[in-house]
Amino acid sequence: MTEMDIDNDKPGDREPEGDAELIKLRQERDDLYQRLARSTADFKNSQKRLEQDKEQALQFANAKLVTALLPVIDNLERAIAVDPAKTDSAAVLKGMQIVQDQFTKLLQQQDIEVLAPKAGEAFDPTRHTALMQQENDQYKEHSVIQTLQKGYIMHGRTLRPASVIVSKKKEG
Repeated sequence: MTEMDIDNDKPGDREPEGDAELIKLRQERDDLYQRLARSTADFKNSQKRLEQDKEQALQFANAKLVTALLPVIDNLERAIAVDPAKTDSAAVLKGMQIVQDQFTKLLQQQDIEVLAPKAGEAFDPTRHTALMQQENDQYKEHSVIQTLQKGYIMHGRTLRPASVIVSKKKEG
C-alpha cells in the first residue's frame, strides 16, 4: 500500500477489528470515565468542605479574643456594681488602673502595639491623623506637638492612627 492508498481508505473499507479487542477498549473507556467521574465528585466534595471550613473559621475567628476579654468585662462589671457611698475615689481609681492594665496586657498578647507618638516626633500620615495644626517655634514644622488619642498597630498594619496636633511655622 502506498501513502495514497492509506489516505483514500474509508472506515468501511478497512478490515473490521476483532470483537474482543473492541470490547476491551470499551471496558477500558468505561473504567476511565468512572474514575474521572469519581475524581470530579471527590474534587467537588473537597471544595464544599473547604468552603464550609473557611466559613466556620471566619465565624469563630474572634472567639479567642472574646474569651480573653471576658475577665476584663467581669472586672468592669464589679467596678460598676460597687456602692459609691461606701468606696473612696482612690480605690475606684486603683480598680480602674487594674482593668486598664488587663486591657494593655491582652493587647500585647494579641500582638497589638500602642501607637502614642511623643512630642517632637515627625508626623507620619500612615500612622497619624492630624486633627489640628498649631504655630509652634519649639518643634520643627510637621512634627507632633501633642497626642490627643492613641493609635494601634497589629502585625505592622495600622488599625487606628493616632490623633495628633501638628506644628506649623508662624505666619509673617
